[in-house]
Amino acid sequence: MTELQRVETDILREFIAVAGREGLAWFAMFGTLLGATRDGRFIPWDDDVDIALPRADYDRLRRSPGWFGEPYFLQTPQNDPGAAPHFMRLRHSGTSVIPADFPNNLTRGGNMGAYIDIIPLDDVPNGEMARAMQQTAESMQEQLLACAALDECDDVISPEKEFTCYQAGGVKGIYAELAERYERFCARYKDQPYCAMPVCAGERGARVYEKQWFSSYELKSFEDLDIRVPVGHEKALVAAYPGGTLVPGLKYRVPKHTQDAIVDMSRPYTHYTRRYFDMLRGIEGGAVCIFGAGDSLRIWLERYGAGLDVACAFDSSEGKWGTKAYGVTVRPPRDIPGLLRADGSLRLIVASIHHRDICRQLDWMGVSGYYVFIDGLNYRADA
Repeated sequence: MTELQRVETDILREFIAVAGREGLAWFAMFGTLLGATRDGRFIPWDDDVDIALPRADYDRLRRSPGWFGEPYFLQTPQNDPGAAPHFMRLRHSGTSVIPADFPNNLTRGGNMGAYIDIIPLDDVPNGEMARAMQQTAESMQEQLLACAALDECDDVISPEKEFTCYQAGGVKGIYAELAERYERFCARYKDQPYCAMPVCAGERGARVYEKQWFSSYELKSFEDLDIRVPVGHEKALVAAYPGGTLVPGLKYRVPKHTQDAIVDMSRPYTHYTRRYFDMLRGIEGGAVCIFGAGDSLRIWLERYGAGLDVACAFDSSEGKWGTKAYGVTVRPPRDIPGLLRADGSLRLIVASIHHRDICRQLDWMGVSGYYVFIDGLNYRADA
């Protein structure tokens, strides 16, 4: 197993213990089900664990995050709006799986520890309705993220972010109500012969299961665990993978969720997110230098520059060196190591739409301890 798979197995072990104690019905699904029934272990290139619960058991679990103690965190659409998750994830808060699209410019992203997916099986009357429900659920997911973003901004919001949020139907102050409506919508049908997963984006109604396949379970070995698989697991796999369950060609044997992600099982996700969120923490009375001499520098100065000693700015464009941008002297990046103080009293902040490239440049230079300003996120000295 990879280190990520080892941690996911540990999370799954904790889930199994709690589910057994509380009498929850659950089943392995997707790649986890395929690995258990075909190989007795992880598919070598698989990078997540998938668990499904009938809606009634799913809701019992969703309303009971206290069943898990540290370092485990049951992340739900209701208790972590910054993530605006589509379904539950049980996470290990002492680890990091930072997705490639972080930061998303809308929210802080919530808990980003290693996880297993916990998905509801919702009753549906037929495939056509499953497809319609999935499409509506996907729109509601976008609206949830937009509402969470507006709630986070404290009225400090870029025009682009504001447009994106309102276009998705975002309204400040309604996240909690909408998150519960989302659950009720997905659980709208009862006592139907079929079930599906409307919360899963991209389903398009392709995966519809007969409920009788989940009427009971069998135990299958999965690494060093015995896990529950639906009694109709062969048919469930055919429904889940219409293209077939044989071992795919080499080019398809790649992780689906962690490509280009930061995956670190030895450090908590806060180790990596700190530079994006703690820009103003402890900044009072200190000096600041900004990497970026474009419009983001102007925005940063207008919002946060008052009362601070802005020593200089840096920019990779040679034509700007020695000039002033918004009243701040611009210097070449090669000057950064010589200017930063060992006591940290001179804070380096990246303020540019090209922040990803600049971060790579700073890392290559061996510069650490810098912060990143993202226009759209709200910053406070105490958080």
